[in-house]
Amino acid sequence: MKDIIHLKWLSDLAGTDARRIVELVQCTAGEGALGYAGHMSNDEAGTFVTELRYRLSSGALALVGEADGNLVFFCMMTRNAMPNCRHRAELTKGVVHPEYRGQNIIPRAFREIVLKAEALGIQQLILDVREGSRAHRLWQRFGFKSYGVLDDYARVGDEAYRGHFLAQTVGALRKQVFPG
Repeated sequence: MKDIIHLKWLSDLAGTDARRIVELVQCTAGEGALGYAGHMSNDEAGTFVTELRYRLSSGALALVGEADGNLVFFCMMTRNAMPNCRHRAELTKGVVHPEYRGQNIIPRAFREIVLKAEALGIQQLILDVREGSRAHRLWQRFGFKSYGVLDDYARVGDEAYRGHFLAQTVGALRKQVFPG
């Protein structure tokens, strides 16, 4: 069993947190995770961090998981800014360190996401993912359903990959991760 994992929400991104998030994403390079076919260049990492900081400054929240001083989980939750769509939030950038997969991080993270969404009045979660990926199978296992498919969702070299747009209500996710 790995170290105890502590989950916490961030509303801003200090330099140390930014570096640790980039390192976590780099651990999954080559899996097609988060739109990177390989390790990020320094410029790509800088752009990635700039985007995260912008989204956090615009009201997004980041859920991180730490174990023994290492970042082992990361996911963003961004509430829709449109007044008629404030009941929706998008989940993005979900990643688990390969050495910590299978340690029940995902069910615990989903419980935290459900509690935060309920506290904010968010009733629906949406996301997009590359078809057939580990993440696609994971989201489906937790009850997310496809509401659309884009044939040319992502490209690695000359190869195009399909993407799925998934949704689930917070109430349905609650039943998945808070059984009984």
